[in-house]
Amino acid sequence: VFAEDHLFWVEHWLHTIWFAKIRELGRLLVNTGMLDEVDDIFMFNRYEVPEILTEVVTAWALGVDVPMRSSYYKAKAEKRKKILEAARKWNPTPALGVPPEEIAEPFTVMLWGVTTDKVQEWLKGMGEVSLEDVSELKGFASSAGFAEGPARVLKSLGEIMDLQSGEILVCPCTNPSWAPVFGKIKGAVTDIGGLTCHAAIVCREYGLPSVTGTGVATSVIKTGDIIRIEGDTGVVTIVEKAG
Repeated sequence: VFAEDHLFWVEHWLHTIWFAKIRELGRLLVNTGMLDEVDDIFMFNRYEVPEILTEVVTAWALGVDVPMRSSYYKAKAEKRKKILEAARKWNPTPALGVPPEEIAEPFTVMLWGVTTDKVQEWLKGMGEVSLEDVSELKGFASSAGFAEGPARVLKSLGEIMDLQSGEILVCPCTNPSWAPVFGKIKGAVTDIGGLTCHAAIVCREYGLPSVTGTGVATSVIKTGDIIRIEGDTGVVTIVEKAG
């Protein structure tokens, strides 16, 4: 059964409550001297958190101000944050493994925009061409129309406050959490997505042009670049590079 509000209940409402509660625990661990920052608790898995709580309870039982192994867990949190930061700067290959000769499964094609031709592009890929030299991208013509203007590259939802009215959104993909941006932008370009992905559907509702499933838009386009998107042909052109 399809429910329009599935994401609200399962993703947004539930996860908001869950993250709020976990951060309460994080504040407790900071107050006891176990961790340095509230969000450091997210650096540990579900097996490690009980170990950390045991350290805190043991310190309380012994009347110790700071848990004895706090320095160990603080160092582990810092190391893992550095690993995540390095991962954010890494540009992975578009796909891993041996692809099938033909991709015909509708969900993969329509929602994610992964087609036989697209995979072949990835394989011969833009690895032979420096991303700095790319001035034109091809994706799905997922919402008709034409727009030209400054690009705003957002790699995550946490960056949407940087978006300015009249900019063209360039992002990996969107979901209902991105809803507020569509009233401000002139169009959208995504790395991932087909004709029925979230960005494509919402752009059609708003009458905005969009090109989805480009594969590398967020790596090629920079914030401030003047770009042209042609929603009828699926072509994105960098008219002028920023700076």
